[in-house]
Amino acid sequence: MRGIILILSVLFSSSVFAQQEPLFTQYYNNDMAINPAISGSKTYNPITLQTRQQWLGFEGAPLSTQISYHGALNNRSAMGGYFLFDKANPSLQVNLQLNYAYHIPLNYESVNLSFGIGAKLMYYNLDFEPEDLPPGIDPAYSASAYDNTLGDASAGVYLYGRNFYLGFSASNLLESTFSTAIGTSPVSNNLFRNYYGMGGYRFEVHNKDWQLEPSFLLRKMELHKTVTDFTARIIYLEDTWAGLTNRTDGTIAFGFGFRANNKIRISYTYDHTFAGEIMQYTYGTHEIGISFRIETLASQRHIGFWGY
Repeated sequence: MRGIILILSVLFSSSVFAQQEPLFTQYYNNDMAINPAISGSKTYNPITLQTRQQWLGFEGAPLSTQISYHGALNNRSAMGGYFLFDKANPSLQVNLQLNYAYHIPLNYESVNLSFGIGAKLMYYNLDFEPEDLPPGIDPAYSASAYDNTLGDASAGVYLYGRNFYLGFSASNLLESTFSTAIGTSPVSNNLFRNYYGMGGYRFEVHNKDWQLEPSFLLRKMELHKTVTDFTARIIYLEDTWAGLTNRTDGTIAFGFGFRANNKIRISYTYDHTFAGEIMQYTYGTHEIGISFRIETLASQRHIGFWGY
């Protein structure tokens, strides 16, 4: 029973439907992977590793791992990129993306505006096991493996200051296609455009030691309803935090993070869904992140000023 539910969820869930992009709950710790304009917006160059085990308790449940890096080239230009591995039986997806961003100081003391573009190379593989196929003949399924490699692009804009940020981005702008549709299947083999809106603000709570950060991430994919994450984090000394996320698809997440030393930050998030049949079969989704901060002469001279 679990295997049947997992196959149906993989085929029709918004996270992997038609070769789409997985969504990490800790978007606030690796936001450059969503919006290329964020590249170089810190006073340090972060290397961030995230891994997400979805639907713990299912054999072959979705597993996503992502590593990213970005930093300033000079006082205006920046580059970044990420490598993503996403395995959700019977599909496998590998992405490599490179970003460029240009930052404009609207006010040297408080506000910057940046524009970014990204180029993505993607490998996708779909391979059903014979025992996983539905009975009868269906042109939408095949026991033989299918794989392909293609490219696409993304773009974004980002307005940020010492205690706020606001951004918009879009991925899969070219809506590249893997192949022609299979027979009479209603499932398209095109990448869908994904649209993201994000924003957040940090309020000083007590003597600048404690901060409250409400934030949101909105995601809209063609043919799917909009899903929004609303997150509130309590932050202590800019390094230790705990927070709650409410996702409009019926998911609640709890997370925390802390500083291991001057250069390393570690974070963890637990998600649990309260919607759909899969709720009663899963032990939740677990996400772990680790980030390394590298300071360079270029990042110190860059117009970015965010120290966290």
